[in-house]
Amino acid sequence: MKRSQVTIKDIAEIAGVSFSTVSRCLNDSSVVSPETKKKVCDIADKMGFEFNSSARGLITSTVGTVGIILPEQFTEISVNVYHGMLMNSLRTSLEKADVDLIVTYQKNHFTGKNNIMRLVTRRKIDGLIMLVENIEQETLDFLEARSVPFVCTHYPPADNIKNQDVIYTDHYAGGKLVAEHLIGKGRSRFMILAVEDVHLEFQLREKGFTKVVKEAGFEVARFETKSVFNAAYETTRSMIDEVRKYDAVFALNDLMALGTIKALLEAGIRVPEDVAVVGYDDSEFSRYSVPMLTSVHQPKEELAMFACQRLFHQMEKKKEKQEFLKKLMSIQPVLIERDST
Repeated sequence: MKRSQVTIKDIAEIAGVSFSTVSRCLNDSSVVSPETKKKVCDIADKMGFEFNSSARGLITSTVGTVGIILPEQFTEISVNVYHGMLMNSLRTSLEKADVDLIVTYQKNHFTGKNNIMRLVTRRKIDGLIMLVENIEQETLDFLEARSVPFVCTHYPPADNIKNQDVIYTDHYAGGKLVAEHLIGKGRSRFMILAVEDVHLEFQLREKGFTKVVKEAGFEVARFETKSVFNAAYETTRSMIDEVRKYDAVFALNDLMALGTIKALLEAGIRVPEDVAVVGYDDSEFSRYSVPMLTSVHQPKEELAMFACQRLFHQMEKKKEKQEFLKKLMSIQPVLIERDST
């Protein structure tokens, strides 16, 4: 029998099971026993059956595709450096599950139309993974009304998504790790290079750091700049005499930390002998700098894995018409020590 002629009905007849059982087996449903699932899948493989998205859609009302919604600033290097790595981890997890992906933004940048509503209305996706800090209430209401599976990841939960599946990095704990590391290195005069824009993840990093430093009996000097290399470089260079007062700098992302190091070295300030510098994200750049940058590693692999697991769980429960509990899951970051401290 040619591959193009093989149908689910053929597989059901050979396996001696029902049409719906074959469908459940090929969709890896938990309601089918492992033995039956293996038997059906082995028969399908031997017959050269390709369970494509069109066939899957006719049988189970799914298309085998997940939508990934990117932050609006994704093209900016300060956002792309980390989110690009997270995207790769998500793609790996989805490809391992033989799931296709569509990548887009919340809104069409040219028409202003809602891309999420369009994808759902046109039945392009089975679920969504949101890499965005905020979701409009109208969009949330739409997804809830349509019972669309979705998971938010990376960003701490905003007030209107605290009752959803949210898998995020514990940035408050990350800030504490930096302070504990620097204090352990004998540093006592602390400076934080904060971000001008108001983002919850940056606020939490700063709060965690400041809390530990102050509890240890020290003060923290705070200076603001933009979250990019050039801005941090220019800010540090413009106040280099002030920076000389401190022996430890925490910059809220790696690009800011690297800009700070460049300005310090140009001024003859040694890193880490005179000033220790720590970044955040553990991007590839942190390994290539001189000196190599101590940084907080965000658990992108774990975020991707758990986000996909939770999304697949929602999708399965929806197919089986079962209720399920949504979770807030925070994942702990790890500080990676290198030459800058």
